[in-house]
Amino acid sequence: MFKPVVKSRPSRSFCYLAGCLAMVAATLSSTAQAKSEWACPEGFTPKAGLNTDFPSDGKKRAFVVVPPKDSAGGAPVWVPMVGTVEATNWNLNAPRSGNNAKLAEHGYMVISPVRQCAEQDPNLGAGACNGVGKDGWTWNPWNDGRAPDASGDKYKTDAGDDVRFFEAMVRCVGTKWKLDRKRLFLGGISAGGTMTNRALLFDSEFWAGGMPISGEWYSTKDDGSTVPFQETRKMVAAAPAKIWQGRVGPYPLPSKLDPMVVITVWGGEKDLWDCGPPLGLCSDYRPTTQASSNYFSSISNVVHVACSATHGHMWPQVNTDAFNLWALNTMASHPKGSSPKDFKLTAPPEGYSCKIGRFTDHYK
Repeated sequence: MFKPVVKSRPSRSFCYLAGCLAMVAATLSSTAQAKSEWACPEGFTPKAGLNTDFPSDGKKRAFVVVPPKDSAGGAPVWVPMVGTVEATNWNLNAPRSGNNAKLAEHGYMVISPVRQCAEQDPNLGAGACNGVGKDGWTWNPWNDGRAPDASGDKYKTDAGDDVRFFEAMVRCVGTKWKLDRKRLFLGGISAGGTMTNRALLFDSEFWAGGMPISGEWYSTKDDGSTVPFQETRKMVAAAPAKIWQGRVGPYPLPSKLDPMVVITVWGGEKDLWDCGPPLGLCSDYRPTTQASSNYFSSISNVVHVACSATHGHMWPQVNTDAFNLWALNTMASHPKGSSPKDFKLTAPPEGYSCKIGRFTDHYK
């Protein structure tokens, strides 16, 4: 008599065991991945307050850690940066300079890098940081944009020391405090805003977004060649919707970025920077914020918010604390990987006009 061949099946207990083993493997993999996100240089342990002698690119760097009041869950991260003439501690604790440490009261981990030119001193204002750059960089406080001559060519593809330092700094802090990997944000005023643009352009895989306030774009011709400052004002004004190449980022500008949210802030008609004699007026942040907004708005998986106010060339002065919290909560509402179509823009505090997309109020 013909007997059908019955293939044996794994027992239910075996299936359960296989499932458990798969779950354990997945958990171990997830844990290993999480641990790999956070790492410090050998022998370095981060602490609350001023951290010095952090090794990065062969240099000793410093940063200030202000832990969140409630650190039970994974804290979103805020990395604020000063510009040319203000000190790191002013940016953290003085309302006129940003008052950013106060965001720790709202659950944010605040990590503030100290400029290399300040030689690890968080209380240095202008001093050695006030001036033109060297070694291939345009301006001194941060490695924010390549120099217009041949010395800057390397930085068409090399992000520079500061971009790498910021990421390494955050990864190290994450070994001691639980951080939200999908909510890592940075921002700054003036040179710090320019540095924000550079970090977002070169390191979009790491950051979930940022807020460049009156940051430079160092706009160039399409071939990357530099034109005099006054000429950049004219060429952007003549084509305010154009995507402009810029010495702030890679050349050519990347056609794709990782998903993120960017809030660009313009301080209005008085948003200018006078370097004093013999340079005189050396930046107008109308064309530079226009250029940055045009680019970020053109990238499909980037949400760009354009904000205008009347405070001039400084950290937003009207309802400063309220604006900071609104901006951080706006970015935190759009964690890394979120779909742009799901983004909802809430009304900013009084004194600010904000919209999704590029600036449309700069040129009439």
